[in-house]
Amino acid sequence: MADNRKLNNKIALITGAGRGIGRATSVLFARHGADLALVSRTESELEETARMCAEFDVEIMIRPTDLLSFEDMDSLFFDLPGQFPCVDILVNNAGAFHREYMEDIDIENFCEVMRVNVEAPLYLSQKMLKTIDPRRGGCIVNVSSYSGCFGVEKFPGFGAYNISKYALWGLTEILALECKSKNVLVNQVSPAGVDTDMFRKAVGPDAVAPLKTEDVAEKILYYASDDSAPATGENMMIPSL
Repeated sequence: MADNRKLNNKIALITGAGRGIGRATSVLFARHGADLALVSRTESELEETARMCAEFDVEIMIRPTDLLSFEDMDSLFFDLPGQFPCVDILVNNAGAFHREYMEDIDIENFCEVMRVNVEAPLYLSQKMLKTIDPRRGGCIVNVSSYSGCFGVEKFPGFGAYNISKYALWGLTEILALECKSKNVLVNQVSPAGVDTDMFRKAVGPDAVAPLKTEDVAEKILYYASDDSAPATGENMMIPSL
């Protein structure tokens, strides 16, 4: 029987892998044969994700990591070679959200959102790119937001999050341009509301999200696999399915 797995012999590092989109992406990647380095702040959530991935007979590393800490991210990449020779796929999925009007926002909260949503993806991309062999290549997939795209309706109180996602789109485009010589493709997905804890925190517990986590995971897989090559610098907007 033909092997239809799209990520055989690939190693993927996924942030925010403990729940939500990160968990759904981890399970889907495992189903498609990728070995996994799973990153999140909460070890118990990572352990649950790892259990869900284990049935697919892939190698799994879990690593509690605070993306506000350069030391934690340095330590992650220092330890990775002990289990994996490289990172082929980086999924920058973890995100932070604070709901405050811009005129009143606590600057520390604003900085936290920017650090998790923009600075950490940049720093992790830098760490990954230092290990890339251009002959093997690789890819980076950034998880942005429909609300972080120009021309889309915005809502009061979401400013810090929106601004961070505008910045992530810019980072995606610049990395795509500058990483061509390393044979690294860089793209992003920008989903509308997804049925996650962050969505309910943002809009309220009774709101109905137009997307499931598995819907977004499928789009991330598209950019992580050869299906999308040689596309780079793209922003896939996903209003609903």
